[in-house]
Amino acid sequence: MLYIGLINLWNKMKLYIHKDTFYNKVYGDETWWKKFKWLLDKKYKNINYEIVNLHYENNINDLQLGNDDFCICRFAHYEEDFELSKRVYPLLYEKFNGRIWPNKTEWYYYNNKQRQLEFFRENNIPHPISHYSYGKDDFIEWVNENNLEYPIVVKKSQGAGSEEVNLVYEKEYSWFDDVNRKEKFFNETDWDEIDFPVISQQYIDVTHDIRIIIFGDKILFSKRIHHWKKDEKKRFPYGWYYGDKDSRLVGSDLTYDEIEKIKHIGVYLKEITDTHLKSKIMSWDIIDENNEFKVCEFSYCFEHLFLENSFYYDIKEEKILKMKNKLKDNAFYTQEELLKTIGA
Repeated sequence: MLYIGLINLWNKMKLYIHKDTFYNKVYGDETWWKKFKWLLDKKYKNINYEIVNLHYENNINDLQLGNDDFCICRFAHYEEDFELSKRVYPLLYEKFNGRIWPNKTEWYYYNNKQRQLEFFRENNIPHPISHYSYGKDDFIEWVNENNLEYPIVVKKSQGAGSEEVNLVYEKEYSWFDDVNRKEKFFNETDWDEIDFPVISQQYIDVTHDIRIIIFGDKILFSKRIHHWKKDEKKRFPYGWYYGDKDSRLVGSDLTYDEIEKIKHIGVYLKEITDTHLKSKIMSWDIIDENNEFKVCEFSYCFEHLFLENSFYYDIKEEKILKMKNKLKDNAFYTQEELLKTIGA
């Protein structure tokens, strides 16, 4: 009966998928709308759908919607794309009467680290000592009040893939003391490295961070290696950033034993995702997981390499299991899980 009900649902519903032309220039066949098109043409043939560029208001106004139609928009973080997305999201939300992914809460926090910092504080979520700094005096006061040592992490509120993240050190300055006839030295923040306003954050010395991804009742874990100490300092923390031609992001899935040690963190973040974000799919980036873990940021929009036979924690089974999908299915895993959350 459930299967028949879902068929009836999809017979009434039409799916509208955003054709992200800007993202297409960067990722080609990895673009989300192309993956959705492949899945809907090959596997979910009963679903009526349309691919349309929803960055244009005329396209939105021209849509003739049914009461059950649903919208999927993979809005990217790139500035040009994001500015268009901010303008049209309220129109889409109203047009589809809230039947849209990302939902209103997911979108509110996406690509906005200042709002995420406020979210951490309001919900007592462990995070590095952080502050939204407007200028030099504000920054120095925060560093001194918290007895922080350099380096300090600074990041812009928008951005992903470490493209707007830097480490700031103290810089040595000198001056000549005419009275005592000798050169004197003092240290001060290297202000050339800070483009205010920024999120200022306590630096915690770690070798990697952990990405925890919630897919409904599945919790996946991966590790991303910090290579910045072996590479150019500007490439903090991964030794890599978007646009690099000579390096790459290095990561791996966690082993069974590694997941066993930190599965409680995944369960905790699953509860936050359900309760406060009203979301089924969300990624969380954490550090220092073996001590007092800290959350750095979260996003509904992410990339993840799913390996064959990797492990995950199943909330319903309350145990660690192996993924059943094959390597060839991994490229479409996120898109397929999203379709399942809306009834496919």
